[in-house]
Amino acid sequence: MRWIVGILSMEWFSGKNAKRNWSIALAVLLYSMFSIWLAHLGEQKARELARLKKENRRLKAEYVETKKLLMQDQLRSNIYEKLRDRQFVIPKRPPHMIEVKEK
Repeated sequence: MRWIVGILSMEWFSGKNAKRNWSIALAVLLYSMFSIWLAHLGEQKARELARLKKENRRLKAEYVETKKLLMQDQLRSNIYEKLRDRQFVIPKRPPHMIEVKEK
């Protein structure tokens, strides 16, 4: 019971072994500050990783879309080449759409 009273009254910082106790308290303080700093650093890395994953998904979707458009363009050019081989004339302008208005 006496040691609890000694801890609560902070006698261990002013007694005969105070120098050793201060060094231990300082070591515990530095260790706790280092642990907090490492936790903060880990959280920053996790947020950065989440941001990079989101950007990676966006870039993959953009890549797939571009690849799809490129494949469609290649398919169109293949069809045009086959038509040229058969002496078809490819128009310079796209076809004009005719709208039919219903009454």
